[in-house]
Order: sequence, then C-alpha cells, then structure tokens
Amino acid sequence: MHAAVYARKSTEQTGVAAEARSVTRQIENAKAYAEKNGWTVSDDHVFVDDGVSGAEFVKRPGFLRLMNALKPRPPFQVLVMSEESRLGREAIQVGYAFQQIVDAGVRVFFYLTNQERKLDSATDKMMLALTNFASEFEREKASQRTHDAMLRKAKSLYVTGNKIYGYDNLPVYGTDRNADGSLRRQHVVRKINPEQSRIVVQIFERYASGFGLAAIAKVLNKDHVAPPMGGRLGWCPTAIRELLRRDLYRGIVWWNRTQTIQRGGTRARRQRPESDWLRLEAPELRIVSDVLWGQVEARRSKNAAAYQREPQGRLVSRPTGEDQHSAYLLSSLAKCVTCGGSIVAIKKGPHGRSGSTVYRCSYYHKRGPAICSNAVSLRQDLLDSAILHAMNEAIDERVLTASVAR
Repeated sequence: MHAAVYARKSTEQTGVAAEARSVTRQIENAKAYAEKNGWTVSDDHVFVDDGVSGAEFVKRPGFLRLMNALKPRPPFQVLVMSEESRLGREAIQVGYAFQQIVDAGVRVFFYLTNQERKLDSATDKMMLALTNFASEFEREKASQRTHDAMLRKAKSLYVTGNKIYGYDNLPVYGTDRNADGSLRRQHVVRKINPEQSRIVVQIFERYASGFGLAAIAKVLNKDHVAPPMGGRLGWCPTAIRELLRRDLYRGIVWWNRTQTIQRGGTRARRQRPESDWLRLEAPELRIVSDVLWGQVEARRSKNAAAYQREPQGRLVSRPTGEDQHSAYLLSSLAKCVTCGGSIVAIKKGPHGRSGSTVYRCSYYHKRGPAICSNAVSLRQDLLDSAILHAMNEAIDERVLTASVAR
C-alpha cells in the first residue's frame, strides 16, 4: 500500500507543540510510522509547507499539491500526519479538505495518537468539528498573545515591523542565553542611517521644488543610489510616492492602523477604526523638518485634487488606463528584450496632448537609462497592425473553428 506524508510548520510558534516546530522531524516520524505499518512512502508523495500559517489555504504550495494529487485518482491510499492541526487551523476549510481527502478513497492517520480520522458517522463528523474548533480557538489565542506583545513593544518605540529606508534596525540583547549559548535578543530599536537619511531629505526637497515622481527616480538611478530593497531594477515612481507618505520621517510612529484577517482561505488586510490607532511621538527619529513636510503635503494635495475620485474609486477627472480597458494591444503583454520590463504605450508630444502614440520600455521611460538602455520607440499603429496580421496568418482556421465549437 502506498502512503503520502503531509508536514506543516506554522509561522506562529506561540503555543505550538515541540513536534510541530520542525517539518523534518514530522517527515521522519511519519515515514517511520508508515514503515511500521507496512506502507511505502515515495519522495514524490511527501508534501511540505514550512513556515505557513494554519489559516492559509490559498498560498500553501504543499497543501495545494496534495489536494491536486487526489484527482482524477490518487496515487496513494493513505495519508500520514503528526496531528489534525497540521492540515490547518480554520474549522470550515479543514473540514472541507478532510471531506475531499476521504471521498477520494484516502485513509488519514495521525502518528502521534495512532488514530485514523474517519467520517463514516455523525459522531465522527462531530469529533472532527470539535477538534477543528479547538485548533482554531488556539490559533486565535496565539494571535491575541502576539498582538499584546507587539503593543507593549510599540509603546516603547521598539521595532514591530520591517526595516524602513533611512533607518538601521539594531538588536538589543539581554543576559539570558539561547539553547546554543548565544545571547537572547530582547527587542530591536531604530537608529537613523546618515547616508540614507540624506537621500530621504533630497527626495522631499526635489518633490517640493516641482520634480515629478518619475523624474526623481531617474535622478537617483542615474546617480547609482541603491534602492530600499536593493536589486538591479533601481528606484521606481511608486517607491518615491510611498516614501513621501511615511510619517516616521517627521518623527511620528503609527501602530495598529490595519488588521490581518482571513478571507477566502488566505490572509487579507482591513483598516481598523481610527479609535484603535496608536500615535506616538518619536522626535529622535525625525529626518524631515515640519516646513519641508508641509511643502510636500501641499503639493500632494494639489495633485490629488487634479485626480478626484468617486467614493467607489472611479476617477472623475483625468482617468488613466488603470480605470478602463486598455486601448493598446501590447501594453503589459509585451516585454523589453533588454531588461524584461513591460512595454507601455506613450503619447509622444508636448505633455502627451499631441503627436503619435509609441510603444516603449516602461523601465527606460520611468526609471531612466541607468536601469535599462533600450531607448527604442515603435509607432503603436504600425506595430499593432503587424502583430494582428502575423496572428491572422499563423492561426489555422480549422483550429479556430474547433475551439469555438468546443
């Protein structure tokens, strides 16, 4: 009899048994359990999700591979896991997954308790529901404990998120030691990075003086200034826009403005009520003066007025291609042969009001020649016509007829 193994380690380790903290240990013990029962485990039938929350069911590669293997006929007859919660910690999703596995003719065993999960009777289904409820309840309690710990850190102005451009994250160690003998980290604090903070001020000054987002990005890329995330693609206008909105640069820390929720089997974010927001003054982290911040906000407000939107989000004035179907055949479909960036359609003329439309590399256009050297521009009408004629010649009429009929 052929058996499969599923192992998962959560990103939230609080309140998790030692057995669930290592997928390697889960796989070894599951294989030993299978061998003890006379089952054969192929490496192709070992499904693993390392560092994935039990509430995640969409962005979980190992789980998706397992479920896809059930159709049209599973190549294994048994599935071995350490315990029920490894399949997930969301009651409805887990119950549905178990039903699919059992309906495919696969028996499910847990090696920690040497038990089989059956769904043959109302009692079996009730026990599954109770077990899933307990797992989901524990996940919620662990999330609450994590939130309370982060709240205490935020009130002390300790780092509770990722690294932010303009600052260095410095770990602070105590006297306690880890199992390997190293000092245990207590928390992380931010310290202004002199070089990066100088770039931040330059960006604010250039925007306040009239530079556009793309123009600032091109200047930074031309000067070979390393972007926040590193890499060869350099600065982009959206990174500049987000940087200009960050209150931390004026010495204000916001926390608890958003909340992570589960929607449709995966993580999503929603904004919390303003009454739940935590606003903290951090003058020691100020990089941009109040005067410069005010100048940037004034220009941002002026630009926002020119792009007014309805409550539903649709642009009222000066709509862009993001708000309607593209009129250009190759936009976001064709790629630049030099850098791999998207090809976009651009009005070639003063302020885009006149002249012909051309296709051009978006990275060259938005980030400058320091990122992509491909300055080629091709007329949109000529290239569209050539592509359509080539497609018409390449596609067999019999293929089209059969596809339509099917």
